[in-house]
Amino acid sequence: MRLLVIEDERLLAESVKALLESRGFQVDAVGDGEAGAAYGETGIYDLIILDVMLPDIDGFEVCRRIRGSGRRM
Repeated sequence: MRLLVIEDERLLAESVKALLESRGFQVDAVGDGEAGAAYGETGIYDLIILDVMLPDIDGFEVCRRIRGSGRRM
């Protein structure tokens, strides 16, 4: 299972990523909404863990963009 973590707090993102990887998941992590939307729109992820308060665009907009591209996780 491939996961995407979108979280601007670097330490938290790295900790979540490390924990999930230790459980056998493939995990990518990005630190802002623009990158998160771009990664999410690729459609390669089974699950996205999304922070709502991001520095450039918020998590709600990221979700709208990903869903608008026709991707379903």
